[in-house]
Amino acid sequence: MHQTPIEYLLNYRVEQAKKLLRHSELSITDIALRAGFSTSAYFSKIFKELVGMTLREYR
Repeated sequence: MHQTPIEYLLNYRVEQAKKLLRHSELSITDIALRAGFSTSAYFSKIFKELVGMTLREYR
């Protein structure tokens, strides 16, 4: 896998969030919470690091 357990978990959560961003009109905060992130700010930071674009750009 070449990932730590934390890296795997963050990648999994971001993938789940990407599905919600594409297929729902939920707010960023709601998506962050549903994907398992504690705050939308942390979610936004991790998403940008892993995906290379902001949440709004992706949506």
